[in-house]
Amino acid sequence: MAGTFLKIEWSAIFTLKEFWAWAEVWVLLIPLFALLRRRAQLPPILKPVAWYVIIALILNFLAIFSWRFQLRLNLPNWMTNNIPLYHAHSILRLIMFAWFFNLLREPFLPKIKKLLPYVFLLFVLLMFTVIKPVEHFWLWYSSELHAVEAGILLFYCLQHYVYLAQAEQIPYSNSRSVNWITAGITLYVGINFFLFLFYETLINLSVDFYIFWEVHNVAYLILCCLIAKGFYESNKH
Repeated sequence: MAGTFLKIEWSAIFTLKEFWAWAEVWVLLIPLFALLRRRAQLPPILKPVAWYVIIALILNFLAIFSWRFQLRLNLPNWMTNNIPLYHAHSILRLIMFAWFFNLLREPFLPKIKKLLPYVFLLFVLLMFTVIKPVEHFWLWYSSELHAVEAGILLFYCLQHYVYLAQAEQIPYSNSRSVNWITAGITLYVGINFFLFLFYETLINLSVDFYIFWEVHNVAYLILCCLIAKGFYESNKH
């Protein structure tokens, strides 16, 4: 392994192109830095978002590492497939952000908001057992999974804004943090919903999908910056 590392063309790694290829990893360092600075002041309602940042950083690092180093390090086949990592990330993101919205305890559609994560997990189970073979979870990127996740999160965001428009009193403190984080989630899922939905169609049409994925990375950067802003605003009303 040491000999393999010595054979890597390191000059090709330390470039702007390679730096942007790792965007899904380093953008998470932005909210992570804010989290480390404000961890003592972090209220309980932001804990799911904090856990998301930490776990997403690990999953994204593994996914990008396997993609960028599969040829340079001659990795075994089981290490070059990052599809299940992206699927796990999608499931994690839905669960963590749904947990976040439910912790707000906004008295608006509470039963539906509590039920949606279970509906999503049931959808995942049926998608990769009944609708498609189980190996699709490991071998093929599922646009349906990511599109449904984005749609559900968009619902959480929209119901939050509808509640705010009608509420006379907010049932939680740290509303500024909540608003920044919700804005980030709204922009991220709003931008990427159709990209996720038509992923397989674009691939089948031989469209250069890397151009569209750059849009995703820009949206992810915005999400992480707004999460960081939410962390910094913790305990401010």
